[in-house]
Amino acid sequence: MTIHISLTSQNIVNLFPGTAEDAQKDGAELLQPTVDTVTYEDGISEEVNGFDVPVPVLDEPFNLALIGTKGKWYDHEVIVSNPEKIE
Repeated sequence: MTIHISLTSQNIVNLFPGTAEDAQKDGAELLQPTVDTVTYEDGISEEVNGFDVPVPVLDEPFNLALIGTKGKWYDHEVIVSNPEKIE
């Protein structure tokens, strides 16, 4: 399964399904951003980075590393539950 995540800015430039350490290894396949347009409740629209993230299993944590515009990798643990299919 894959989920699409629209972030709140373009400051996150890549994601990696795994740890920050593994993301920095030769041959690591980084997730590339899409440019998404989001419209907030106040009506303001903004272009942000979005990512298609593979989800190995629902309701269980998995590692997702990210790198921002400053070039530093960060580890995160993500849980996907109650996904809703959108048309």
